[in-house]
Amino acid sequence: MAGKPVIIVELDETHHAVKLQIIFPADSVGRNATLGLYQHVRVKDSDPVHAKKELHRHDFRIKDARTTFAIPARLFSGFSYHGSKIDIEYLVALEIDDSIFFDTKVSEEIVYNLAKKPKINKNTKSLIDPKDRFNFFTNLGAIPIRNKLATLGLALAALVVITVNSIIGWHDQMVPQSQTYFYSQIDSDGDSSSPLMKSLGSSGAVGVAIWLAMRRQLRKYMTFHFKRFAGRIDRTTSIPIGQLISGVARIELKDATLRVVACNLEKGKYMRGSGSNRRAVSFSEPVQGVLLYERKVKTIPRKQPVQNHFSGNVEFAPMFDALYPPIIVSKSHGLDVHWEVQLLVDKLVDQELTGKTNALCKEDFYSDGN
Repeated sequence: MAGKPVIIVELDETHHAVKLQIIFPADSVGRNATLGLYQHVRVKDSDPVHAKKELHRHDFRIKDARTTFAIPARLFSGFSYHGSKIDIEYLVALEIDDSIFFDTKVSEEIVYNLAKKPKINKNTKSLIDPKDRFNFFTNLGAIPIRNKLATLGLALAALVVITVNSIIGWHDQMVPQSQTYFYSQIDSDGDSSSPLMKSLGSSGAVGVAIWLAMRRQLRKYMTFHFKRFAGRIDRTTSIPIGQLISGVARIELKDATLRVVACNLEKGKYMRGSGSNRRAVSFSEPVQGVLLYERKVKTIPRKQPVQNHFSGNVEFAPMFDALYPPIIVSKSHGLDVHWEVQLLVDKLVDQELTGKTNALCKEDFYSDGN
């Protein structure tokens, strides 16, 4: 084919359709072609992994060198979004069947139905994942004996695994390649690599996994869970905190803060490493954090219902005002909604409950309540 086709996008101000004017090379007339409309997540990274979902597909034969298509607005599910880690836009892709072996492909991104919410300047990460100020030995003394033993066993396992793994990494770093135990000094591309750095990386991954398991054990100083809640959550929902959560502690809780928070999660992937160590890394970046409820009490006596010591209602309207509705393009890419209940306790590991998003009224994210 002498040249590539050109796609000119014309946005209809009435938002009833998006017009595409396609100029084909003269020698493409008579060939088969496919026009696809996709929802496209573009990851903002130096080594990104993008994702797309097909919304519409149209197979046709090229009859003229200039053709106009009108894509109905109903085919544009969702919205366009410009975020800190990802952009969500629409992608029009044209593929022309040139021959048996080669096809001509061109694409054009479309910003359509751009959603904009008031930008929230507060530190969303610290709101959703506050720093856990706990004392290990105080917390250890507050949990049942079986959980104490499990925690200490995990700590011992971490010490042994990380120590042995580091020794192996150091050994394999210092000896000739023929004498290494586990970590090769050469990667899959034939380039030199550091066994010690590989062992430190794997030790770090093991350490994180064991620490998360230890945190689950350290939370056993109390029970903490959602109460059964029937119905959808919309912008008019107002729930007394005592009807939302329930909990009882084995010990007295001091300086306890109960919060309900919400945010959007920008989700995607990027590539890191090189050679045999090259891997895809998933991320979930919290943005647009909003505080829905917060109360603090000085003391909660042991074995008393925690919810009885907090007053007031959780108002969900601010969540619908501040957040974008969820738009999932793939299992790993898109924009999600996250809300959780946090019980922050002095000297003890914090408690967290993640709320379900399938009960949220998605239409209310688009309305202003009027």
